[in-house]
Amino acid sequence: MNGLMKWISRVTFRDERTVERKDRLPLVAHYWDGGPPMGHTVRDISRRGMYLLTEQRWYPGTLVMVSLQREDVSEDDPDRCLMVKAKVVRQGFDGVGFTFVTPDDPERISRENLQDGADKKTIDRFLRRFNEDQGQALIEYLLILPLLFLLIINLINFGGFFFAWIGVANAARAGADYAALGGASAGGLSTATGAQVTALITNDVSSLRNNPSVTINVCRNNNGTVITLAGTCSGLVNDPEPTAYVLTQVDVTYTYVPFIPATFQFPGLNVYLTIPPTTIHRRAVVRTL
Repeated sequence: MNGLMKWISRVTFRDERTVERKDRLPLVAHYWDGGPPMGHTVRDISRRGMYLLTEQRWYPGTLVMVSLQREDVSEDDPDRCLMVKAKVVRQGFDGVGFTFVTPDDPERISRENLQDGADKKTIDRFLRRFNEDQGQALIEYLLILPLLFLLIINLINFGGFFFAWIGVANAARAGADYAALGGASAGGLSTATGAQVTALITNDVSSLRNNPSVTINVCRNNNGTVITLAGTCSGLVNDPEPTAYVLTQVDVTYTYVPFIPATFQFPGLNVYLTIPPTTIHRRAVVRTL
């Protein structure tokens, strides 16, 4: 049935538009029909007329006062609305076609009936603003697009950095807990060796990017006697009760490399578009009997 109505509409009402029309604009039309206010979609529009999607079917030649309202600007914009006088010229299966009747139209009916309608210059200026605003929006989009990509890159890189920081901290803590196990532990476990602690930490950080950069130092301080279990021992933490406890210190150092490196940067000025390669160092210290 809809297909038949479309065919009848095309055959019965010939479209003699000679002016290019704009479609898919954020524009609605309001007219008074005795009911509550309701916005109707403007399918297309030119400086001479428009096609309005509506269920109303006025007779050809009917004059209707229509308020055109933009939906892409704020309510306080002075050019948001435009009152036009429109004359019905054709009916379609989904709406009505209008031609604008302006005060400077040589075929105007009477100036009294058109005192509220916009003239041609006002209509032209109203429609030109769509092109200007769309062009401005395109420029603004092009300007903000690099910033949007930079924001996405930094979200990924900083997310990877915090993941690595947490992973290194957890690995150092797990290594220290394992190194603290010994003869005094439940079950009479043997004291862990440096190789065993290193293997445990290496396994914990295996999911990190650039994990070969991980260095592990495991040191034990027994009342001033330093025992190197893995790596090198320097900068040991002082135990306030050195005669009562044995201090075990685990240091894990890792170099974080961003997932998406930014080539536009100035290391000499300490200016980077994203986080540069950064060293993460975490230390865990435990005391045992």
